[in-house]
Amino acid sequence: MGMSLELLGINLRIKIILAISWLLENIAKLFGYPSQSLGMPIRNDMISGFGLQVHRTRVPPFPNPSTFFEAIFGNIPQPSTIEKLYYESPQDGYYNFYVQHYSNVIFLPDWLSKWIQLHFDLGIDTMGLEVVRNTLFSMMVYFYFFAELRILLSYFIAINPYTRPWVYLISLTDWIYDILFKLGISQRVVLLGFPILPIIIHAALGSLIDSLNHLVFTMPFLPSEGEPGEFLIDGVPKKVILFRYLPALWTSDPIPDRLREFWYTERPEIYEFLKKNYGHLDIDLLPDRILRQIYQFKHDQIDPKSLVENATQLKVIGTQLISDSIVNFYPFNNYLITKQEILFTNFSEYIDKLV
Repeated sequence: MGMSLELLGINLRIKIILAISWLLENIAKLFGYPSQSLGMPIRNDMISGFGLQVHRTRVPPFPNPSTFFEAIFGNIPQPSTIEKLYYESPQDGYYNFYVQHYSNVIFLPDWLSKWIQLHFDLGIDTMGLEVVRNTLFSMMVYFYFFAELRILLSYFIAINPYTRPWVYLISLTDWIYDILFKLGISQRVVLLGFPILPIIIHAALGSLIDSLNHLVFTMPFLPSEGEPGEFLIDGVPKKVILFRYLPALWTSDPIPDRLREFWYTERPEIYEFLKKNYGHLDIDLLPDRILRQIYQFKHDQIDPKSLVENATQLKVIGTQLISDSIVNFYPFNNYLITKQEILFTNFSEYIDKLV
C-alpha cells in the first residue's frame, strides 16, 4: 500500500512537470518562439571590455606544495599575475613590452606610477615592486584564513574564543573590527541570523586580494601610454596592450643615473639608438660623471676668472723669458768684447810688419 502511494506521488509529479512544460512552451509560441531573430544589435564600442578575455584566478589560491614541509604545513600562497613579455626592435627600441589585454587588467594611476619612479629612482627593473606585491598578497591571504577561522569558532558553543590559545587568534583579527566599529559599522547587525560585518570583511578582502592578481607594473612607462594592439601568442592572434618607444617620463624628468651608466659602460648600442632617434630632444643620455667632466671642461674654457689667471701667467712667463734672455746676453757680450780686443791686437801687429 505504501509502495503504491509512493508510485502514485511520483507519477503525479511527472504529470505536473509535463503539463507546466507544455503550458510554458505554448505561451512562448504566442510571442514568436522559437525565432531566428537575435533582437536589437549590440553596440560593442559602448561596452567597456566587450569581447575581451577575463583573467581568471582563485582566491584563496589552490594549495600547490612542492616539499614535504609544505605538504604538512601548507605552501606560501603566490599570486597568479599577468605576464609581461619584453621584446627588442630596431624601430621600437630596447625596452618594449606587452601584456595580454584582459577585461579585468589593473594598472596604477599615472600620478602614483610617476611618484614611485621619481622618489625611488626606479628605472626598468620592477622586481622590488613585485616582491612587495607578492608579500602583501601572501599576508592578506593568511589574514583571510584567520578571519575565516574566527567565524568558525563562533559556531562552536563549547569553545570560548577568549581563552588561550584561541584568544591569540582573536587578537590577530580584532583590530579590523575595532576600526570598522569606530566607523559606525556594528557587529550586531544580522541578516537571517548571520552577522553582516564578517561577510563584508571577507568580500572586501577577497576583492582586494584578487585585484593584486590582475595588477601590472608598467615602469618605465606610465599606464596611460599603453596602446591596444594584436600579437600572435602561441600561434593564436590575441589582443594586447603595447608599451613601446620612448617613455614620456624620460622627456620631462631625468633618466635614472644607474640606467645611463649601464648604457654607457655595458650597452653602448642602446645609447647610440637613443642618441640617433631622440638626440634632438633635451634629454641627458650620458651618465652624471661624464656630464660633470664635460661641464667642467667647458667652464674652464669660458670662465673669465680663468682667462685673467691665464693672461697673468702668460705675462709672468714672458717677463721671465726676457729676464733670462738679458741675463744670458751679458756673458755673450763680454765674450764678443774680449774677442774684439784680441782681433784688433793681431791686426795692428800685422800692419806694423808690413810697414
